[in-house]
Amino acid sequence: MILLTIRRKDLVTAGACKEGLALYDAIAAMQQETDARRGKRIKVRWTRLHRLWIATAYPSFWAWLQDRGIAPEISLRGADLRGADLRGAYLRGAYLYGADLYGADLRGADLYGADLRGADLYGADLYGAYLRGADLRGAYLGGADLCGADLRGADLDDWERDEATGYARRKA
Repeated sequence: MILLTIRRKDLVTAGACKEGLALYDAIAAMQQETDARRGKRIKVRWTRLHRLWIATAYPSFWAWLQDRGIAPEISLRGADLRGADLRGAYLRGAYLYGADLYGADLRGADLYGADLRGADLYGADLYGAYLRGADLRGAYLGGADLCGADLRGADLDDWERDEATGYARRKA
């Protein structure tokens, strides 16, 4: 866990979108009422859950925060994400080494360059996911739907997409 402080004026100066500022204002309103500076800055104990929530609920804003170094990356190594709804999430470059993504919904997720080594992706729905350059060495992809996924440059180890079905299969 990391204590993260974000100042509204820094977001405005950097050109945050209306959606991002509205999210900031909503979080600021939840800060302790005794905090005289709560409208000017927010303090958040940043955890894996925060990282996943904002990457899924506000993927464009998360990408913007990441590009500007405002929000820190938090390791999702070994995270239990079985059956998680991560549709459209911005997980570019995420460290998901050994994560349990069994049956997770990752349709349309941006996993460009993500480290998924040793991850369990059994039955995961990766339909249309952007996996370009992702490292999937040692990952288990049995029953994973790779239909429409961009796998260019991805290291799939001993797996491949079955062009007839779109599902992952072990190389012959």
